[in-house]
Amino acid sequence: MKTLGVVQFQQKTFKILPIEGKWKATLGNIPAHFMMIIYGDSGNGKTELCIQLAKYLTQFGKVQWLSYEQGHGFDLQTAINRNKMQEVSGNFLVSDPIADLDANVSFREDLDNMLKKRNSADFVFIDSLDYTQFNWEDYDFLKKKYGNKKTFIWISHAKGKKPLKRIGEQIMYDGGIGIYIKDFIAHVTKNRFGGFEPYVIYEEKARQLNPLFFIPKVAEQGQKPEKKPKIAKLTIEAQGVCA
Repeated sequence: MKTLGVVQFQQKTFKILPIEGKWKATLGNIPAHFMMIIYGDSGNGKTELCIQLAKYLTQFGKVQWLSYEQGHGFDLQTAINRNKMQEVSGNFLVSDPIADLDANVSFREDLDNMLKKRNSADFVFIDSLDYTQFNWEDYDFLKKKYGNKKTFIWISHAKGKKPLKRIGEQIMYDGGIGIYIKDFIAHVTKNRFGGFEPYVIYEEKARQLNPLFFIPKVAEQGQKPEKKPKIAKLTIEAQGVCA
């Protein structure tokens, strides 16, 4: 057990990533190392958001994409090409963790071996959690060993508005940020760091699938809704006609 006095605790410093613009509005004042889960159904922009985020994070360190689900597949290549990831090629790596994996080595052991190497990635995308077969013990191991050194972004399929599997829900409750993807819009479901603004991943598709999202809300404009004028009822007496 380690105990600090209140003044000592108040003087404790944390490294905060200097993110700006729409990313800050969604993510808030994020520390250099945190746990995050991004989840949603296929075809709603999940991979697209994560590639955009990966590109942004290359400003702050090395990013490694672990493609458990697709490997070095065509769909992932297309998303990488679309976002011009060659512009950050020095800080972005794509790994197929299953290729050439020794049958006696588990996914967790393989990941641990990669992360403990000198100059390993600062930001690690796990694509996807559902294909790793990780459980709470695996997650807890990685968090305790690397939680103060690395950022983990876990990508998951969804069941309704929650991560597909129990471990996904546990990561959302335990981690710093949870983001649900629907209709090419990222909705923040949990954030310990202050950001809660939705993030539009691909506006053209989002407008097609969810046009109501883009209608300005009266309350946000600081205006009161206009009252409909009352229509006067003409009575027989008002018309001056005797019954």
